Amino acid sequence: MTARWTFDPRGPESRTLNGPVPLAVKGMGLPARPGLYVITCGDCVPHVGTSGRLSSRVRMLAALRTHRGSAEVLCAAFCTGEAPLVWWEEQPDAKTARERERAFKRHYGEPPQPRPDYQACVNGEVLLGRIVQAAGPDSWEAGFAEAVFAIGEML
Repeated sequence: MTARWTFDPRGPESRTLNGPVPLAVKGMGLPARPGLYVITCGDCVPHVGTSGRLSSRVRMLAALRTHRGSAEVLCAAFCTGEAPLVWWEEQPDAKTARERERAFKRHYGEPPQPRPDYQACVNGEVLLGRIVQAAGPDSWEAGFAEAVFAIGEML
């Protein structure tokens, strides 16, 4: 079990973020409006994103559908032993949401963060490695896992 993520008071305003709520397919209460969302797992931020419709985009992440952040969020949950939590903030439009996302990434860096501790979670590498090892490197299951991690956002 790791410590909980703490937003830097010298960074972008974080007191305006709603949450956190557990990442789930249903019942998160996110609005169907433009906004910023931040995923945390323990002391890690594996994903920061935006959407013109927060509720459906975060639901895609939770359902492991076509979402670029899925592998890193899964890996961070695996590495920290903590369930993913969602923080969010409505914005008037997608452009303003992207500006907020850039501010977060400019201050904290590209997720997963902190990078020195979670470098192995980039593209879900450590979790994928463990899955392949457990399945056997030449198995159908290992090949399937590799394909899902490599092209999952395009399925």
